[in-house]
Amino acid sequence: MTYNEYAFGSFETDIAAVAEQYNLNLDRLDVEFFSPGRQAILVEEVDGQRFRVHLSLEENRIIAVKQLDSAPNESASGDPFAKYKSFMK
Repeated sequence: MTYNEYAFGSFETDIAAVAEQYNLNLDRLDVEFFSPGRQAILVEEVDGQRFRVHLSLEENRIIAVKQLDSAPNESASGDPFAKYKSFMK
């Protein structure tokens, strides 16, 4: 896990709990923004593709997911957004 700002490192335990709750890979996670109990913006790499995941921690849901590659690619397993859709309401 890497942090956009050094201060986010002080929330490492909280961020790890959020990553576990949303099935995100800690080894391939960049923390762009984190406000405990409020919001998080995390970038996860999955099968060589990067996704920016915007979370509402207040509402316990994913607000939005954006693939950071130039064009959305179908992965070998199908829909690249499938792992995130179950957490969107």
